[in-house]
Amino acid sequence: MTQSNRAEFRKKLLHLMIPISLQQLMMALVNASDAFMLGFVSQDALSAVSLAGQIQFVYSLFLFAITAGVSIFAAQYWGIRNKRAVEKTLGIGLAFSVLLSLPFTIGATFFPEQLMRAFASDPVLIADGAEYLRVVGVSYLLLSVSQIYLCILKNCGNAVLSAVISSVSVVIKISLNAAFIFGIGFFPKMGIAGAAIATVIAKVIELAWALLVMMKKDSVKIRLGWAIRPDKVLLRDFWKYTARSSVTN
Repeated sequence: MTQSNRAEFRKKLLHLMIPISLQQLMMALVNASDAFMLGFVSQDALSAVSLAGQIQFVYSLFLFAITAGVSIFAAQYWGIRNKRAVEKTLGIGLAFSVLLSLPFTIGATFFPEQLMRAFASDPVLIADGAEYLRVVGVSYLLLSVSQIYLCILKNCGNAVLSAVISSVSVVIKISLNAAFIFGIGFFPKMGIAGAAIATVIAKVIELAWALLVMMKKDSVKIRLGWAIRPDKVLLRDFWKYTARSSVTN
């Protein structure tokens, strides 16, 4: 590899690494802001939301496996400019991520007390955690679409845009956290429920922005046909490499 090629490679690597690192940092700030702000409400509120967050942690592990598979194939097909195959991959990823989100969304929305009993025995923690889950459960479904599309953007030459969308969503979440938890300005003081509402609003904005990007002329599109009737060969390979990647990680 010549010196000019190495310089070009480093430039492209930094172009990819910096936005991804920023994206991960902003995601870490979400949990930190919840813990910091709810600590001022009460220790029970902090503990309850921390325990309720285990539901999303489990969900995120499964979602990570799907995004890993989407990343492998999207990057590969985009590299050879096969947009059709990228859209097929997107369809498969969306089909499984949405199906995955449904039991978590339904469980958190309609059976939050039962889920909380798996992590706590204190009635106060169960009640507070259930209040949070009942609202935040909707965000799991929103996340199943936005994260897969942002993953596509990241692997199709739009890593910076993907990071910007995620980062702005986090900033909105943190700002609304303060507004709803403490009742700043004209916002009502809602405590735990306020943290959940802030999460849902931030995810709605994140998804809406991602879909607006998709509406651009040359963007990778969500084709429902590829989600309902996936390419059988690609589907087989997708699961093979997704499973291998999940085991490795």
